[in-house]
Amino acid sequence: MFSALTEANRSHRADEMEAPPAPWLQRFDKPSRLLLHTLTSGPRGALAAFRALQRIRACDEPGQAFHWQIFTETLCAEEPVLRGPERTLTLRPILLLLPVLCQRNLFSLLHIVQGSMPKDCLSQLLQATRKDPSPDLWVQALRDLLQRGLREERSCWTPLPLTDTCRQQLKTLCQKIVGGTQSKPDLERKQSWFIQEHPGPELWPGGDATDSASQLRKRKQVAEESLDPEGERQRKRSRLEEDELDLEPLAGCAFVKGAGAREDEIGIEASGHVSIQSQTRGANENTQPDAIMETREASQGSQRDAAAKVPDFIQMHVPRLKMLLEMESNQTDGTAPPELQILHECTPGQLEGLCSLLQLSECPERALVHFCTWLLAVTPELSYTNAAVLTEQLFLQRVLSLTQPASRHLMAALTSFCSKYARQVCCALIAPALQAPGAGPEWTKLVRELIEDSLEPEYVRLVLSQVLEMPWSEELITVVQTLLGRQVELPPELFNLLVLKLCPLAQAFAKSMNYTKLMMAVLTMYSSNITPAHQRHLSGALDLNHTALRKSLQACLEQMSPR
Repeated sequence: MFSALTEANRSHRADEMEAPPAPWLQRFDKPSRLLLHTLTSGPRGALAAFRALQRIRACDEPGQAFHWQIFTETLCAEEPVLRGPERTLTLRPILLLLPVLCQRNLFSLLHIVQGSMPKDCLSQLLQATRKDPSPDLWVQALRDLLQRGLREERSCWTPLPLTDTCRQQLKTLCQKIVGGTQSKPDLERKQSWFIQEHPGPELWPGGDATDSASQLRKRKQVAEESLDPEGERQRKRSRLEEDELDLEPLAGCAFVKGAGAREDEIGIEASGHVSIQSQTRGANENTQPDAIMETREASQGSQRDAAAKVPDFIQMHVPRLKMLLEMESNQTDGTAPPELQILHECTPGQLEGLCSLLQLSECPERALVHFCTWLLAVTPELSYTNAAVLTEQLFLQRVLSLTQPASRHLMAALTSFCSKYARQVCCALIAPALQAPGAGPEWTKLVRELIEDSLEPEYVRLVLSQVLEMPWSEELITVVQTLLGRQVELPPELFNLLVLKLCPLAQAFAKSMNYTKLMMAVLTMYSSNITPAHQRHLSGALDLNHTALRKSLQACLEQMSPR
């Protein structure tokens, strides 16, 4: 096979040496010429062309945009050429006049971008290559793979028609499934799969079942509408109004009344409260989609299920990616293997399936360090959602299964990954790990180390805003201590929320030293943030403290000069 490829390559090169200069190159517009020159740059021309294509697409200058339609039509246009020893004049597509190296790199590029380029353009290019009487074997293999993927994609979306007999049998079967005297919830549960796959009413069972089907369709529409950004914002606003009612500035707390505070004197204004809630929730809307923030099930399903949702053009990279994971490489040249560019072509669901096929959550931690080093070198940067999926797949299960201190390899991998994708680590790892049931000391210890060593101030504030929305435990209080220990500047709204969270917990943690130390940190590190209104609330909370540090904290609070 290798000798055949070599011989074919020599033959094509001989033809190219005899060919005159290419005047047809001027038919291409400027972006297309740039792409062709990049494709002929060498063996890694496909990767270079992919990066050039992304830069071209990002350019907004007139005449600089890249259009697949124009590029394809020009490549498929026929050009008269003289071929063979008899110099016979023939018409050949410009695509077949390109150097063999350029053709190989072009089809490798098509494998990378086939998910985003128009399918009719891809079909035209594949048809044009079939006009070559002696094709390069490498190009032919790439073409056949593309053709197979295109054919399978079309067949996947082509519904199979049902005959009248089959439809009647299916209807009868469904009536048997949902038949009998059953409650409507049971009917809805049994029919839900059928209604989703066959929305046509002619197949629905009659009677009450039809009503159930109608209700199911309405519920499905409501669920789809809830995914709309405006609908999601409205839902979050409703939730915010409920939270505002629950977090009235401590008017009903016994210690506030005991401290002599009046409702009209409460200086932690609701406007400030709403502002910070809107700020933190708005940040969550923009940067942490609900699908990423939710803690997925620990089991990711079988590899067969994962393969079912990963397209063939992605699955073909699995053997090579597994080989990279198994390599004991110490590559430090700052570049990533070209195989990792496939990460840009995956949707979040496909990437999750790919991670399951690669068993990333179970790979050795030494290999995890090398893999994260390569991920940092991938250019351009991964999208937010894909980086969040990788964060979860690489680290979440490892963190949740810790029963002893994290190894140095795990910490090295996590620290390096966090240096570039800190927001994803906060939203897809730290927050789910802290919210997971039964959070152990090793989990929180790892989180505290990340906060101390790896997070910039803006992400410290992000984690604090997330923690303020969680129910607190002794372990979580130690995390808050670490967050405040960074002594980052807190906006007044965020500090208001911190006080609002701390004071109502005074009764529950009256004998907790961790809670008492946290109060000490607030009084000493953030004394300049404390207003007279804060002093009244904190004083009421300290009245309920039953630890040996109570008097010291009260003295510290009394010494503060009013602002």
